[in-house]
Amino acid sequence: MSSTPEITQLVKSTRHLRDERESKREIINAIENGIIVLKPDLKIQFINDQAIYLLACNTREQEFLGRLTLFKNKKCTIPFKLESWLKSIIETLSEEPLELNIWYRDPNSLKSHPRCLQGKLIFSRKGKIKSLLLSIYDRSLRARADEQKRLMQAAFNNFNGQFIANEKGYIIHPNDSFISMSGLSARHLKEMTLMHWLELQVTLKSDTTGLLRTLLETKYWSGEVELHPSPDLTFHAILTISMIADDDFNIEHYIVTLQNITDIKEAQAQLQQMALYDTLTGLANRKLAKELISNFLKSHLRSKNFSAILYINLERFKSINNAFGRKTGDQLLAQTASLLKKILRKGDALARVGGDEFAVITQDKATETEEATRSALKLARKITNKLNQHYLVGELTLYSSVRIGIIVYPFSEDDNADSLLNSADLAMSEAKNLKANEKIYIYEPTLSEDITHRRQLEIDLNSPELDTQLQLYYQAQIGKDDVLHGAETLIRWQHPTLGLVPPNKFIPIAEESRQILKVGAWVLYHAFMQVKKWAAIHPNFNLSINISPVQFHETEFVKHIRELLNHTGANPSNITLELTEGVLISDTESALDKIEKLDRLGFKISIDDFGTGYSSLSYLQRLPIHELKIDKSFIFRVPDSKEDVAIVESIIRLAQTKNLTIVAEGVETQEQVDFLRKQPGNILIQGYFYSRPVETEVFENVFLTLDP
Repeated sequence: MSSTPEITQLVKSTRHLRDERESKREIINAIENGIIVLKPDLKIQFINDQAIYLLACNTREQEFLGRLTLFKNKKCTIPFKLESWLKSIIETLSEEPLELNIWYRDPNSLKSHPRCLQGKLIFSRKGKIKSLLLSIYDRSLRARADEQKRLMQAAFNNFNGQFIANEKGYIIHPNDSFISMSGLSARHLKEMTLMHWLELQVTLKSDTTGLLRTLLETKYWSGEVELHPSPDLTFHAILTISMIADDDFNIEHYIVTLQNITDIKEAQAQLQQMALYDTLTGLANRKLAKELISNFLKSHLRSKNFSAILYINLERFKSINNAFGRKTGDQLLAQTASLLKKILRKGDALARVGGDEFAVITQDKATETEEATRSALKLARKITNKLNQHYLVGELTLYSSVRIGIIVYPFSEDDNADSLLNSADLAMSEAKNLKANEKIYIYEPTLSEDITHRRQLEIDLNSPELDTQLQLYYQAQIGKDDVLHGAETLIRWQHPTLGLVPPNKFIPIAEESRQILKVGAWVLYHAFMQVKKWAAIHPNFNLSINISPVQFHETEFVKHIRELLNHTGANPSNITLELTEGVLISDTESALDKIEKLDRLGFKISIDDFGTGYSSLSYLQRLPIHELKIDKSFIFRVPDSKEDVAIVESIIRLAQTKNLTIVAEGVETQEQVDFLRKQPGNILIQGYFYSRPVETEVFENVFLTLDP
């Protein structure tokens, strides 16, 4: 049957359309980018061969989009879900294409390859989504090019200044760092030669001729230089010049590197400053002071003349530091240093040789020691008059005073910087015992014996025999109607060669060397055992025990106390732990935590020497304190001193408002007892009037009746 013309035409049209579609497919497959056309439901309408290759996908699986192994990062540790990203594009309804860089990892080589995805929505005339066009681009070449570019930039545009000069020496490629260091524009630099720039901005440690000779001989030169971008600015730098030439020594380029070492130089200067100068005051430190003394000593020995060292200590500085904090203490030290600078004469050297200690090294060049002594005393009195004053520190008004030790030198043939400073220090320590307003003491040879004595005590405090040499003494505390309330525990050291050493001689040494931890533990153990014995006969007997600040601030202090209670079986309700004001104020939060724990264990807490420091009522409000001890320095002058009477009465009123027990220390006379007994409340009296500190057996015989 023959076909009609219509059928023949239909066949031709169908064949033409098929050929045209095949032609379009071939064209699309020939495109180097991947192409995927998807329906709005993400069903694939078309995918070219390049897309299959770039995504390594299997088109036989219609759901392959959800199974693709793609990643967001080069290391292929963060998965990328292509299907989720395509859905987000459809949800945006954006007419603008969206791009994203992702990574494909070859499952065989495990190498990662960069891909760029671009999603573009195709809309119908009615504005509905017809399809989603996904284009995939291979970014491997661009990634490698970018990597090479970054590498070159990192090599050239680093922190070091660099430039390349041509065979004639003209600068052709300065990097940003060099432009910044030179202070010249890139245009200006490119008009200059290497030699011109060297002459304009660089100071060499050797002459230019030496640089050129070395460069021609070795094709390389490096050395430390100074760079002067402007008249008032100087950099220290390492300059390196490399000459690039062919085998026939035809110069091709110069490569110049400038490494800025100004920070290193400044750091070296700062280290030198830190090594020899005090960072707070800017004064010479102890090390530099000793160097100055050594140099001055040699000069005086040659010239056979005399000068002096004044060793100055700020009294009560530690109390101020503890009460108001280190910042306040530092400001007080800075003000003191500033005042001393104004007082001193031309040629006198000033140093900070300790935390609150200064030294003045004078340059009088007196022909006689008496003349040098008179001059030093005159200067010391001038310093005392200037520094014994009230200081305004922030919003605080603080009173400070000084004590000064003087040594005239050369003192002996064996003098050296250490011995002179130590001798002046000893004289300063002796000055604190003076009653005068001007606490100035001139060194005497007998003071050197104190050094030997102190060193011996330091050694003996480390002796394994120390436990057998320590003894506990007890001083009674008497209440109303002369009824025994308890006692304070006091320690004594029965030294095998020095005899009985009082605590004021060895406790400061023990605290500085931290041997106080061992001594304090010994005291607590034996005191706990003693109070357990006495409380068994007198249940209301109370024993007070002093706690060293060093001991109290130990992290394991409360734990150690708890372990002692368990070991000894002592009752904490029979024990009062005495703390100084400085312990409470220096670290209030830590002190509060520890005291609350001790209070919960059943101990009573006492503030010792109350009124001598910088107490704050806010501390008393927060801390669970049970007792205040009035310092003996206030009791000593009552009832004759109206001022001290007022202080004692104020402390008693304060204690009453807080319902605290009062203990008066240092009571020695009947008049003092009568005054205290007239005060309201049951004031406990402790002092020589009732008893000196005595040994255990004496205390038992005099104050206690113990059954055998």
